[in-house]
Amino acid sequence: MLLLHPLVSLLGADTSAVAATTDFVTVLLIFVPVLAAAFCLEQLVRSEGAARQVMVGLIASTIANVLFDVLFILVLHWGVAGAALAVGLSNLVVIGYFATWLHRHSEHLSLAPRWFALAPVVLKPVFGVGVSELLQAAFLIVTSLVLNNLAAGYGDGPLAAMGVAVRIAQVPEFLIMGVTLGVLPLLAYSYGKGDRKRLTTALRAAALTVGGIGLLFSVTVIVFREQVFAAFSADHSVLAIGVTVLTAQLIAMLANGFTGLLTSLFQATGRALPATVMSVTQGVLFIPTVLLGNVWFGLSGIIWALTVTEGIVFVVGTAMWLASRRAIDRGLADGSPARAEQVLA
Repeated sequence: MLLLHPLVSLLGADTSAVAATTDFVTVLLIFVPVLAAAFCLEQLVRSEGAARQVMVGLIASTIANVLFDVLFILVLHWGVAGAALAVGLSNLVVIGYFATWLHRHSEHLSLAPRWFALAPVVLKPVFGVGVSELLQAAFLIVTSLVLNNLAAGYGDGPLAAMGVAVRIAQVPEFLIMGVTLGVLPLLAYSYGKGDRKRLTTALRAAALTVGGIGLLFSVTVIVFREQVFAAFSADHSVLAIGVTVLTAQLIAMLANGFTGLLTSLFQATGRALPATVMSVTQGVLFIPTVLLGNVWFGLSGIIWALTVTEGIVFVVGTAMWLASRRAIDRGLADGSPARAEQVLA
């Protein structure tokens, strides 16, 4: 909060957007503990194997967010501050639901304060597992900051178009992410057991699903691109550049889906180095790619930078997969039911 004004400038807000961005960021910063707690509780409920309850909680949060948006934006006219408040309160709803479910149904977890501890035996595995996610999230943040600041230099139209296109592309991206993350336990169990047929079948089915979702959504959105963008903005300048931005985002989304599937395969088969390389390569490559693209090609270089980056990462992942096939085959040959249980544990 003390560094709010430099933070807003870093996010890429120009003079006309400073007030609105400040309002939005201020409210979200206040709700950071709520957002963190909601995400943490979601993972705890997921660790109990309660996938349906997690889905119910997330759907309830989405519905609450929409209802709060209507109240705060359309009825009370609180603008972007109301939108941020809706996000915070909808996550508060999630906290209430997940905390209640854990209290009533969990056999292994308790939210009682007496179990709170900062012992090394607790902290070490938490930070050990979380550091890769931390690095990946940090790269995504830096990527967004660089992209926003470069796009802002070309005016509000390109910046708004990128914002809309990213939101549209996130719909299939999150669906694909559910497939690539959801198939991970099956791949790990099949590899641990040495069940080559099941591993191959699961991998093929996941790849077809990723490709099917990406292609179906992309074709549909491109065919109805004007109607889709009109739902977000009536500005013709946004629509004019938005189609190009959306095309680039959708191609990047498809490449990212297969990259995520390769990362899950590496994790499932114990290939730690390739999995880590896949997690950080995007962030490492994107910044020089977008900076050089801006210098050499201007706005077009910014728009297509993510697509180029995702394409390179996919090629790198494919090369590492081809190089790892013999090692994976040897691991399958050593599989057993006992090892499969150890992998899941």
